[in-house]
Amino acid sequence: MRLRDAVDVPMELRGLVPNSFDVIGSREGAVVVVEIPSELEQYKYEIAKALIRLNKNVKSVVRRVGARRGAFRLYETEVLIPGPTEVMHRELGYRLLIDPTKVFFSPRDQSDRLDLSLMVGRNESIAYLFAGAGPYAFAILKRQPDVSSIHAVELNPDAVIYLERNVKLNKVRGKVIPIEDDARHFCNVVKQGFNRVIMTLPLGAGEYLIDALSCIAKGGIIHFYHTGREENPWSEAESIVLNKCIEANVNCNIIGRRIVREYAPYVYKIRMDIKIS
Repeated sequence: MRLRDAVDVPMELRGLVPNSFDVIGSREGAVVVVEIPSELEQYKYEIAKALIRLNKNVKSVVRRVGARRGAFRLYETEVLIPGPTEVMHRELGYRLLIDPTKVFFSPRDQSDRLDLSLMVGRNESIAYLFAGAGPYAFAILKRQPDVSSIHAVELNPDAVIYLERNVKLNKVRGKVIPIEDDARHFCNVVKQGFNRVIMTLPLGAGEYLIDALSCIAKGGIIHFYHTGREENPWSEAESIVLNKCIEANVNCNIIGRRIVREYAPYVYKIRMDIKIS
């Protein structure tokens, strides 16, 4: 049953009931993260109760409010049905301990994590910027355990705590190196030229592209994330990449493009794979 068919709202508002939401966790316990428009404010608790009825493993419901903001780029959240928000999420053969009220995580990016992980070769050194609780790192290591190292850089101290716990949980100490730092500072002080840099932040990664270019080895690949409108999802990202590469005096070639998922109505989250020559 669809959510809009399970909740009692006036017919003229039924089309505003969200048709998608994130279920984060497992059969043992999960939390739903949902966006509810302001027009449905008085029905938000009814919507939350319907989500519980439709998803038997869900113990709590969290509403995501507004856009990502602040130094840690988190959404504001409102707990609609109290319960555990720290859950164990399983995907692609690894486990992720996560609290979506403290750390950003989207299960909708799973297919992108798989796609990217299949590109990684043996003995690569990787810088994983804006790492959160580390999902891309663990997806990579499940498919390519022979990487040299993954430096997972994250500024949010709560996220770093979960990152460290997930490193232990997935038994990848020595492979994933959690670093609590600003991405710009890390790139500017690190002495290593990485084979691959992952920039999973769709809003704002362009501000750090110059810094990423400073710590990538010749022949390396940067995975750059951005958003683009449906009619031409690539144009703005291409312009950013071209201008930043010229500014850094670096030869860049876009060797791959991927639409990751819908980000907002008529807007996509995209990934560009950039090879440095």
